[in-house]
Amino acid sequence: MWFLVLVAGVFASPAHAGNLRFVTGDAFPPFADREMDHGGVVTDIVRKVFERDGHDSVEIIWRSWLKGFEMTIDGEVDGTFPYAYTRARSKSVLFSDPITNLTAYGWYAVKRGSFDANSDLIGKNLCLPLGHAELGFTGKLFANGRAKRVSPPDMKTCFKLLAAGRVDCVISPRPEALSSIQAAELSTDDFAHIEEGLSNVPLHFIVGKTHPDAETIISLFNAGLKQLRQNGELDAILDAVEY
Repeated sequence: MWFLVLVAGVFASPAHAGNLRFVTGDAFPPFADREMDHGGVVTDIVRKVFERDGHDSVEIIWRSWLKGFEMTIDGEVDGTFPYAYTRARSKSVLFSDPITNLTAYGWYAVKRGSFDANSDLIGKNLCLPLGHAELGFTGKLFANGRAKRVSPPDMKTCFKLLAAGRVDCVISPRPEALSSIQAAELSTDDFAHIEEGLSNVPLHFIVGKTHPDAETIISLFNAGLKQLRQNGELDAILDAVEY
C-alpha cells in the first residue's frame, strides 16, 4: 500500500490526483460492454484499481474502438482498455501488465460448408472490424497478402456480411461472436468456428505516451492489479464469466 500512496503523490497535476477519465469501446463482452454489470469485467477491474487507490472520481466514457484509441494517443483521456499488444500500438501507448488472455477463432456460416483448419482461410475474405488488431495466424495472413481484410465498423456487421455470403469468415473471440450474432438478429445455430484458435493474447490497460502522467498511471494500475491478483479478487471477477 505504501507504494500506491507514494506513486499517487507524484501526479503532475491536482486534477489527475483526484479525477481520472477513461474511455472504452462497447459490445466486447465479457470485458467491456455497457449492457453488462459494471460495464464488463475489465471495466470493473479498472474502476476498482483506481477507486481503491483513493481517486475521487473514476469516469468511464464509451466511444467507438477507433475513436477511443485516437483519444488515448492524443492524451484526451487518462487511458483505455482492453487492448492486445502490437508493435505498431507500442509506438504510441504504454501497456500495463496483462489482465487476462483471450483466444480468437475463425467463424463461418454452416450452410456454406465448414473450415476444418486455420490454413483453410488462405485466400479468403476475412472480416475484422475497425480498431481490431491483426493478431496471431490472422495477422500473418494479412501481412503476407494471403487473405483479404474486410473492416466494417463493428462485429455485428461482420456477421451480417457472413450471413449474406459477402465474406468467408469472421475473426472473433467466442463471447463477442455470440453477442454480435444476437445483436444482428441472427441465429447462433447458423454459425460455427474452427476448433483451433487463431490467436491467444494478453489484454492490457493502456495509456497514451503523450499523457504527462503516462508512466505513473501505468505504475498505479500495475500495483493495483497485483494486489487484486494476490488477494484472489482478480480470479473471482474473471472466473464469474465465460470466455
